[in-house]
Amino acid sequence: MRPLILLALTTLSTSAADWTPLFNGQNLDGWTQRGGKAEYRVQNGEIIGVSVPKTPNSFLCTNKNYKDFILEFEFKVDPNLNSGVQFRSQSLPDYKNGQVHGYQCEIDPSDRGWTTGIYDEGRRGWLNNLAHNDRARFAFKPGDWNLVRIEAIGNRLRTFLNRVPAADFKDDLTPEGFIALQVHGVPDAFVGLEVRWKNIRIQENPEFGSPERSPIAPPESVLPEKVEVIKVAEGFKFTEGPALAPDGRIAFSDIPNERIHLFDPKTKEVTLHRENTGKANGLMFTPAAALLACEGGARRLSRQEAGTGTLTTLSDTFDKHPYNSPNDLDIDGKGGIYFTDPAYGRKPDDMPIGKEGVYYATPNKDRSKPANVIRIIDDLIRPNGVLVSNNKSTLYVVDNGANALIAYTIQPDGTVKDPRKLATFDPTETKGGDGLTSDAFGNLYIAAKGIHIFDKEGKPLGIIDVPERPTNCTFGPTGSQTLYITARTSLYTVKLNVDGRR
Repeated sequence: MRPLILLALTTLSTSAADWTPLFNGQNLDGWTQRGGKAEYRVQNGEIIGVSVPKTPNSFLCTNKNYKDFILEFEFKVDPNLNSGVQFRSQSLPDYKNGQVHGYQCEIDPSDRGWTTGIYDEGRRGWLNNLAHNDRARFAFKPGDWNLVRIEAIGNRLRTFLNRVPAADFKDDLTPEGFIALQVHGVPDAFVGLEVRWKNIRIQENPEFGSPERSPIAPPESVLPEKVEVIKVAEGFKFTEGPALAPDGRIAFSDIPNERIHLFDPKTKEVTLHRENTGKANGLMFTPAAALLACEGGARRLSRQEAGTGTLTTLSDTFDKHPYNSPNDLDIDGKGGIYFTDPAYGRKPDDMPIGKEGVYYATPNKDRSKPANVIRIIDDLIRPNGVLVSNNKSTLYVVDNGANALIAYTIQPDGTVKDPRKLATFDPTETKGGDGLTSDAFGNLYIAAKGIHIFDKEGKPLGIIDVPERPTNCTFGPTGSQTLYITARTSLYTVKLNVDGRR
């Protein structure tokens, strides 16, 4: 059976006459603060929550309870402040001395990206996070206003982020309660951070919610009848690490020149993003729009903050030894980072770490501190490209030294088991294979002698010939059906019959 993919909703329409404002735009009449002592104020038609240290989570609660409803609001949040909106929530004297508890639509500006996941505040914890929903995780707009829709109809709870379907599950524990705007408790370093809400409105007792998502079957072939590879940028020394940026541009590395560039599909222009990159290779943007980079020359995994451009080192040693040359990376659904560390260009006496391995990094919430890193694979010849499957259950690693694609089962703690060889590339080569990506249906696209395409079980689906030997590839924005290929001195594109994984 061919897998199906679900589309985001293009419209979530409800007549304006059906909506009732929850906030009058002038003051906090109709709301009561519970819990901690965070500051809530009204300014320019917005409710602003301001973090205060050494106080519990704070909640600005509606005085009215709601049962079945559709709630919409917009929010903008500081990148270091966790927040949320409670719904069907309660504060009862016989439950933890009145502690606010109930369903929460999460606001999570971290690299994990679980905004609009559903958390059960004060009770059971996470009920429906977004670990397996990349479309929703990457729908978040850091530093900008985000539109959220919550539908609580009967026992079905659904959320949408910027019109992209997010959480969807059923639960009978609490059929009714108030709505509340949360400001999370923070340490001293995060005093005075703000989260803003506006255009808060509700529709009570709706007959039905948003239309069901429409399934789409994959095409008979991922390749069009005529495959046309087009050069869109040239003049580099060695391109690598293509990554889809939040604004639809494609970032890529020019390793020897120590530069990261951005290609704009709309203008066809290339702009310089960063110099002195530590010979950055693999790149990836997080849901928070931070740019992660494997800096092979600097022997570190780095993170560049969106907006400010601040660079931090996530990890530059393992077991007190410097890495060989971090090469490629991918993130899982909970903010963890897989990266490879081969030894291209390193002599044995310049490999104090002693292994060419694959690692799993868990970043520290305090970004001034290094990530926690474990080595998960140490028996490949030369691990290169790495990719987490769309459903987060499988880790794919290209062993360049063996001309092979290896698949592993991902464990809950980020480690892997059950290695299995899925495919080899050109049979005339003993070595080969570089970076890789996947499409919306989980098919794999691997840079080797051409772009080799396999389904998730390793069945060959075709090869895209490229004028220069490719090093890596990634898809453009959803709807473009365009694969971007870095190949030695140039950047190429090719139109396909499918979109990318996100």
